[in-house]
Amino acid sequence: MTLAKSLVDAVQRAAQRAVEQQGAAWFLAKVTAVNSNGTVDISTARGPVAGVRRLKSYSAPAVNDVVKVSRNADGNWIVDGALA
Repeated sequence: MTLAKSLVDAVQRAAQRAVEQQGAAWFLAKVTAVNSNGTVDISTARGPVAGVRRLKSYSAPAVNDVVKVSRNADGNWIVDGALA
């Protein structure tokens, strides 16, 4: 691989990471722990996320629930609710 090709590849990877980090998105996740402070720990395809707040409508979280989660551009997460 040439130096120019390596540089182009590195720039493309950096740009892709920047777009992914700044974009809002939603994911499916699995609840791995229910915390007493109104948060849950989840496991996503991108890895684990601890201490995620949940909407009041998701009032009875349980370990192994499959949930829809949203992440905003600032990197904040919220659990929208469990899937039926």
